[in-house]
Amino acid sequence: MIQKPPLCMSWIIAAFCVLFCIVFGSLPILGNDALSESSVGIEGQFDYLWQGETLEIAPLPEDSAVLVRIANITEDGEVATYDIRWLALLPGDHDLSIFFRHGENRPAKLEPMRVFANSLLGSDHEGSLTKIPGTLSPVIDFPAWVLWAIVVFWLLLPLAVIGILRWLRPPPPVLIVEPPLSISDKLRPYVDAALSGDLDTEGKAALERLLLAFWRDDLQLGSFRHAEALQAMRKHKVAGELILTVERWLHSGKETNADTDQVDQLLQPYKSMPTDEAVSE
Repeated sequence: MIQKPPLCMSWIIAAFCVLFCIVFGSLPILGNDALSESSVGIEGQFDYLWQGETLEIAPLPEDSAVLVRIANITEDGEVATYDIRWLALLPGDHDLSIFFRHGENRPAKLEPMRVFANSLLGSDHEGSLTKIPGTLSPVIDFPAWVLWAIVVFWLLLPLAVIGILRWLRPPPPVLIVEPPLSISDKLRPYVDAALSGDLDTEGKAALERLLLAFWRDDLQLGSFRHAEALQAMRKHKVAGELILTVERWLHSGKETNADTDQVDQLLQPYKSMPTDEAVSE
């Protein structure tokens, strides 16, 4: 005698069958004839084998829910492989065979080319935009003082860089401006050499040129020859004092008793004339 299953087990099996139908019945049925599957806005692809007259895509209507194109055609004897690309604008099943033709006003009679497009949004979506959590930009929602601080920072940055560079740069060398030499300063080395008996012929000639430059205008020596000009200066009280004293020192050698104070007294009249008016050596 065959024992029947308990009544509770029968109810469990029936409930499981109902649940199985509800869950799997709500899923989209793709079937074996779906050539490709993709999502809305994402291009799908499949290869279609065709033997016969060349296929092409007919003009698509403006309200078409799917876009179709032929990316490539590979021929192998009488069989051609069409690389079909499609882009769904709406979710669901789409038949692409209606978009093919052999030529103008010659639609192709093809078997259904079913493709399926998944929806990126849920079935209960109302179409409203969802606010992204957080700020869309690092500037948005910042206090106003932050923007002003950024502006002030970029304005002060070049000034700070310039200040640092100028601080690191070594200071320019200090120019020492020496006062112009007078004829007295130019005469002093030659007079000291004459006092010590070391003044040579070249030094004596330089001394005479400086004296002629100083006394040319006062004694009107412009038309005199060199020897005549020296003779005229010897007769002058101030000019002759320096010339005659130097000549006396040169003839007496190093045995003279003159000192520095006497040299300063001889050169005192020549301290007023700057060196740029003197004759160069």
